Amino acid sequence: LEQGSRFLGFHLSENANTGVIQDVKPEDDVLNRYQTLEWKGFLSAALLIYQYNNGGIHRVSLNNEGGFHSEDGSIGSRAHVYENLTKCAMTSFLFLTGYGHTSYFYYHPANNHDSYRMSRVLVIIFRVNCSAVFLSLVIGKAEYMACLMITYCFLIIWLTMRLKRSINYDKYRFRCKLFGLAACIFIVWDCDISNFFSYNVVQNSFRPIWEWYCLSHLHHWAAFCGMIFAINLPIASYQLRKLESLHILTNIMAKGLIFMTLGAVVMVWTAGPLQMSRSAYNISHPYFGIIPVLAFTYLRNICGAMREHHVGIFSSLGKYSLEIYLLHHHAFTDSGCILFIPGYPRCNFALVSMLLLFAARVLHRRSIILRHMLLPENEERKCIQHASSIVVGLAILYTLARALSLANMVSVGTISTITIVCGILIFQTVVDMTWAEYRDTGLKLAHRSALSDPALSFNLDMDESSAAKISPPLIGTLVFVIAWCVWTFFSNALQPCGATANNGHWVPVNPCLARGKLHRQFHAANYIGPSECSESNNNLEWSWPENRQHTHCRYRYRNDIEVQQKLHGKKVVLIGDSSVRSLFQSLCRFMGDHNAGGFEDTTPSHSDAIKTYGSTTFEYKWAPLSVDIVTKLKVLKNSGFVASMKRRPDLVIAGGGAWDKLHLSVTDEDPQSQRDTVTKLAKSLSEVNSPVVWFTPPTINTRALNSDEKRIQMSEESIGDMRQMYE
Repeated sequence: LEQGSRFLGFHLSENANTGVIQDVKPEDDVLNRYQTLEWKGFLSAALLIYQYNNGGIHRVSLNNEGGFHSEDGSIGSRAHVYENLTKCAMTSFLFLTGYGHTSYFYYHPANNHDSYRMSRVLVIIFRVNCSAVFLSLVIGKAEYMACLMITYCFLIIWLTMRLKRSINYDKYRFRCKLFGLAACIFIVWDCDISNFFSYNVVQNSFRPIWEWYCLSHLHHWAAFCGMIFAINLPIASYQLRKLESLHILTNIMAKGLIFMTLGAVVMVWTAGPLQMSRSAYNISHPYFGIIPVLAFTYLRNICGAMREHHVGIFSSLGKYSLEIYLLHHHAFTDSGCILFIPGYPRCNFALVSMLLLFAARVLHRRSIILRHMLLPENEERKCIQHASSIVVGLAILYTLARALSLANMVSVGTISTITIVCGILIFQTVVDMTWAEYRDTGLKLAHRSALSDPALSFNLDMDESSAAKISPPLIGTLVFVIAWCVWTFFSNALQPCGATANNGHWVPVNPCLARGKLHRQFHAANYIGPSECSESNNNLEWSWPENRQHTHCRYRYRNDIEVQQKLHGKKVVLIGDSSVRSLFQSLCRFMGDHNAGGFEDTTPSHSDAIKTYGSTTFEYKWAPLSVDIVTKLKVLKNSGFVASMKRRPDLVIAGGGAWDKLHLSVTDEDPQSQRDTVTKLAKSLSEVNSPVVWFTPPTINTRALNSDEKRIQMSEESIGDMRQMYE
């Protein structure tokens, strides 16, 4: 552990002692800094292990009727228990947030105006949200609600401690202020005022606000409990030290009684609320989720030996817990862990984890450097000015990006040009603002060094020429162009995934095999749940032979929860014949509508249909012939989404060919007419402003067709000609 942590750049401790279990400073007490870092590091490690075991696919989603909704599908009957535990982990983080910031304000040596300066507030907000904001802008959506929750908790604590801060050390008036905060929390989250957010208008129009409200409802008492614990920390410390000063038997009996009481409460919580379904647990978590947190806090500090030592590797990880949380969204996606070593999942997990920890350390250092550069905490006015400039600059760039998107001008060339131009302008602005200060600071440092030790004096040559100032942006532009050329080369060199996506087949696989063996022997993924696993039977599983290690197209099956997450908030339009209608019905079944396409489905076969599941919409347009698909695409293009406030589709799936062979392949002129129609179809598909997927005709079981005409006109051989025409 020590050698590996040093290799990644992690130091197990700031102390001189070595070893995994290390000492803390003598003055540190209950829930000291090393303990909080150790706690965060342990939760970060648990998060990575949870994601490695595909824990991300069990995440709860929000439905459109309000509250939390998730069905206990076939993924595993115990999946909801692990997800409930992840909510306790989030509660722990927010508890530590409330504890840490309250301790700073309450036990600050001076506790004067310097503790509550606006510059410190801006620094904390920048530290928590800087990386999250830029990552959200890059991926195009906000996925880091925990950063918003931490920011919200910090602002609540800052406002509470700052307002009437003169009474913070008055025994009764300060408790009245805390009681007022508790009353506000109760009114907002526990009274009927919260029903305002259950209206569909709020959910559909302000979806991010609605999701943040649901997340904050889960943990609305966590930070407050951390505040209370921090304020009463001397009492808890005195109680433990008082017991330890008594006779050893008295000490053991008293602590044992407290421990058994807390243990009994935790056992009741484990057997009761923790075993509830997701929706039921979400209701009880705000009030009972703090139980395991307080129990762990007491157990961790139950004796002096526990308080005086900490696990160094976890403390080191705890420093980068924020960056680990941010980056794990990209290292462990809904599709699983990033794949570097196919067929060896544990080795791959170890490599991805090492890269993630290294990237987290680099990101942490870069954010700290940026914070010191942009927001000087000791200069209040300059800090506020720089923060305002950052917000205005981001708003301008975001507005420009939205304008380009609405004007359909988003391309690699456009983005590259704007990036280079804006980067040069920003660099020149920073240089003009800071060059004189940088020069004066360098001269002062050189002069101070010469006075302290003449042997170390040096001549500081400040190159103020135009070439010295313009060379960094030129070098950055050159690096950007080289990176773009390399990316373009490798992108063109890789084989398109569409060429092998349809080359799959069924293979008999024992679902109990390990994931690595399944991939190495069958190029398949173990998507069959453990409850369906049996050593005595083999299952047929769909596999792609081209799903090799050297390709970037790593196909795999997706279960219903993953499909629901991917299609959350999306609109999909399907245009085509009966095969596309079957795809439409299959998507509906993935969303939980198990009657779609069944005997009880009353939807007419040859007609349009619209299905809405929460924020996901599927729209099917019946178009049996290629000419019908062209007509439907023209209507879709000319429907005027912006003018009529209609929602533009996020994906268009079109397909056909079987009906063309059946009805338009009678005379010798028909094949040429079909080619002309396919040419028009290809042009219409290219003019659609949304992503388009063409659904090729599936394999035809010729003998199963119900008429001689179909067995002649729609045979697998005839449909093969249509596939070649579409290609």
